[in-house]
Amino acid sequence: MCTYIICGTSGGGLPLFSRKKGNSETLPFSIVGSLNGIHMFGKPLGIEILETLTDDYAVCWREFEDSIILIGVASGCSVEVLNQLLEEIFNTIVLVVGIKELKTQRNIERLKRELRLCLPVIDRLLDSLDSGDANNQHASDIVGFVETTMCQENHLIQTVLDSFSESVDSSFCCVLIDGKISAATESWWSLHPVELRLLSFLAVSENTTDSKDFPVFLPYKSPTVAFRFVVCLLVPNVQICCLCGLTPTLQEIEHSVKQCFKNSTDLLTAAKNYSPNFNVDTNILGHLLINITAKKYVMSKSLQQSAKKSNAGNSHRIDILRTFFYRAVVAHLVDDSDDENVGLETYWCSEYHKCHAVRTNDNVLCVLYNSTVPTHALNGITEKTLRALVSDKQVCW
Repeated sequence: MCTYIICGTSGGGLPLFSRKKGNSETLPFSIVGSLNGIHMFGKPLGIEILETLTDDYAVCWREFEDSIILIGVASGCSVEVLNQLLEEIFNTIVLVVGIKELKTQRNIERLKRELRLCLPVIDRLLDSLDSGDANNQHASDIVGFVETTMCQENHLIQTVLDSFSESVDSSFCCVLIDGKISAATESWWSLHPVELRLLSFLAVSENTTDSKDFPVFLPYKSPTVAFRFVVCLLVPNVQICCLCGLTPTLQEIEHSVKQCFKNSTDLLTAAKNYSPNFNVDTNILGHLLINITAKKYVMSKSLQQSAKKSNAGNSHRIDILRTFFYRAVVAHLVDDSDDENVGLETYWCSEYHKCHAVRTNDNVLCVLYNSTVPTHALNGITEKTLRALVSDKQVCW
């Protein structure tokens, strides 16, 4: 699988950045020029090409705010998912530079420099399409959904977080464990799911210092007025994030972090190493639990660990489960309308694997099985696993 992203100005076609993910060669200049030229020459004539398909690739053009053009080229990906990815990339650009700067483009070279902060987040977004890369540490990403943790310590972390939120006078706070949301304030959860996802990626990008403090523009909540985004390291791979105004200072926030979390090191360590306390059926190779209203998900630890290994078979399992979600679950079980005919169950069968998904209220569980499991038994195992995951009130996610 390979993905290319090309970004340029909408009016003059000036390049702003380009990114590539996967093992394929860089696109030749002639192809890049042709892809950009299709938009440039068609726009004055009122002609707009949105998408096309080749034998191996999907290609999409998206113009935003009559200011920038994003071109996406991806193999093994539908145009729907690729368009959603381009939307997230645009929101990442807004997150860093704001919508006003993007529209005016007073200084292209300055805009290019500012967009460099976007690139680690954009690369992480591209990871969500490239589970076949053995070096991809984030192959479990699901486009459009924010990843969370599921553990018994979350409600205790929540209590400490609420105390911290009061001390810094910010209602927008969260704790990230390995880049996943462990606990968050109500106001943090009120943000758009895309904002939650991008802020989580931004918090863990280029984590070279203990603390970060920089302005961000929330694409949906505040695209024109910046918040301060402050990130402090609690223990390795565990961070606390907050959105605030001019006050308090970074030093004051760091002091509050130390005071509020000084006795929580063991708690945070336990949360990092948590495994659900129930017996998973031996036929299950991995599962994906999704809340379709909150746009959040949890992937089983077995698949998270396999994503970090170079074993092609393990990466293939993740790819199968995510493809099943994109092409079957979203189409049949995830629907924002009030249609009473939305399905409650769907499955795939292949020579080596079977996939099954069940929806109960807002929760959808997707499970990857061995092909030897009888098809008629899938429903019972999946429903039992879903009940075990969501029935424990001490386990928050």
